[in-house]
Amino acid sequence: MSFHEYLQEDPDCLRLLEGAVLAVGPLLGEREGPPVATTVAGWADQLAGRMPLPWNFHGAVDTLNRFLFQELGLRGDRETYDDPVNAVLPKVIERKRGMPITLSILWMEVARRLGFDAVGVGLPGHFVTGLRLDVGMLYYDPFNGGRSLGVEDAALLVEQATGGRAVFQPSMLTPVSNRAILTRLVRNLHVRFVRMGLWEEALWTSTHLILLLPGESASYRDRAFVRFKLGERLQGLLDLQEAIRLSPEDDPELAAWMERLQED
Repeated sequence: MSFHEYLQEDPDCLRLLEGAVLAVGPLLGEREGPPVATTVAGWADQLAGRMPLPWNFHGAVDTLNRFLFQELGLRGDRETYDDPVNAVLPKVIERKRGMPITLSILWMEVARRLGFDAVGVGLPGHFVTGLRLDVGMLYYDPFNGGRSLGVEDAALLVEQATGGRAVFQPSMLTPVSNRAILTRLVRNLHVRFVRMGLWEEALWTSTHLILLLPGESASYRDRAFVRFKLGERLQGLLDLQEAIRLSPEDDPELAAWMERLQED
């Protein structure tokens, strides 16, 4: 199944694990191991028999974290953080290392299979998870072994991850949708590829962003930029025209860009 077909079939991305794999499909290569969903379901089955009786919420979360980060050995990849392989769930499972968002997806999906109301939280510069309870939300950081986060911890994470460029607001702890999680996963890769000048790779990430955000001008603008870098002038102009059409109001920067290209 292509990523386009997946989004048509499951627009809310309820099958998050499948979507996360397809979203970065060009990085997978030809060798395929067991489906990620099968692996994660197996983890949840193992954990189900270890849940504390009588039920204890914090004990259950501790059991989840011990299993994932001590027994399985999953951890944040600090040594090669920007390696695109950290965005590929099958590789994350194989290497036991990943980036914040991929480790968070695995944590969330195991937790959901255990009956927790687990959500993703897209802090600026660092992705974390949350558990919804009747009394409110509790937050966790899978990149750092699933440690519990308070509001002050989250604010410190934002400051460290952005170098102080983003000022923490409590609204940053609002859960995001599964589709937004996939968008952030792909955008992380796209930014890396553009920074490294890997234009062929940036072409498919920008195309996947258009699939995820079909009504947004910025997605077409980004692909236009990549197409021009690849020498695909006609396709770039078409994407730029679409970016201008979708812009909610006249964008002088896009208009000036189009004017310069038409003069060349």
